[in-house]
Amino acid sequence: MKRASIGDVARHAGVSTATVSRAINTPESVTEKTRRKVEAAIEALHYVQSETAKNFKKQRSNSVLVVASDIGNIYYSELFRGIQRRAEASNYAITITNPTPGATQDIIFAHLRTAKVDGVVILSGYEVADSDLDLLTKIYSGTPPIVGLSEERGYLKIPNVLIDNERAGYLAGRHLIEMGHRKIAHAYGPHRTPVRRARANGLKRALTEAGISLRKEYFFEGGFSSIGGRAAAQSWLSLKDRPTAIFCGNDEAAMGFISQLSKYGLSVPDAVSVIGFDDIVLAETYVPALTTIHQPKEEMGRQAMSLLLDIIEQRNVDAHPVVELPVHLVPRDSVARIG
Repeated sequence: MKRASIGDVARHAGVSTATVSRAINTPESVTEKTRRKVEAAIEALHYVQSETAKNFKKQRSNSVLVVASDIGNIYYSELFRGIQRRAEASNYAITITNPTPGATQDIIFAHLRTAKVDGVVILSGYEVADSDLDLLTKIYSGTPPIVGLSEERGYLKIPNVLIDNERAGYLAGRHLIEMGHRKIAHAYGPHRTPVRRARANGLKRALTEAGISLRKEYFFEGGFSSIGGRAAAQSWLSLKDRPTAIFCGNDEAAMGFISQLSKYGLSVPDAVSVIGFDDIVLAETYVPALTTIHQPKEEMGRQAMSLLLDIIEQRNVDAHPVVELPVHLVPRDSVARIG
């Protein structure tokens, strides 16, 4: 069977060959409607731009792009360390970018197209659109050289590293229950993220197993920042029947929660017990030392980089490999036993 040419794609899409080239090589230079037409033609004709794939393999830069949503967040420091150490062991350099919202795909395309980097690690739950992944697959004639950190199994269609967030929420709930708490609150993570749902479901499962009724007013917004934590503290303060414990979206939010309570002369865990999430470097030295769920951030970074190198070096890997790492609870001073 004759392999489709770029002219075949152009005719099928009803555009010029130059437009097809732009849609593949500089997708930001064509309209969304035109790009969709070209992608549909590529799919229908099973077109592969083989020369591009060959050139990509030849033009090694020994550099990897790391995409993060908030480069100043302390959570990323250990992730970066794991990525960096694994990359250096294989003589790869790291380029870090902090794109504006909506610019992630354009940055990835630009770096891969110009061979500035050999692959990409996407942090913080960024999701590349399915259409972009399909196009990358065709251009590079194989699995796109992109890996990510996922928030739940099946969320990303690229090789990814994850933890079991539902189990993490369950561990937090079980610990509070074992410490005698029955009125337990949860400050959710950000909207529209699988991690928000998974951690809440884990906590709810622990409560249900213990025969503790779920109270809607005990589940409120918290986010992943100290600002969100302070807002959660205001929600807690507004309740007439206040919970004796709260599970926050992450350590930064937990610290914001504790800080806000201190403005009202309330201390933790005397007024309320608090559990965070992540076990960032400040958690142990914070006052009070923060009880939290530890996720192995440095190892997550190392595993993500290892997955990417396997793809770049064309070692034997599954089409969509997933690495799941364990979590555990770290008890410290912010949770008190009651009853």
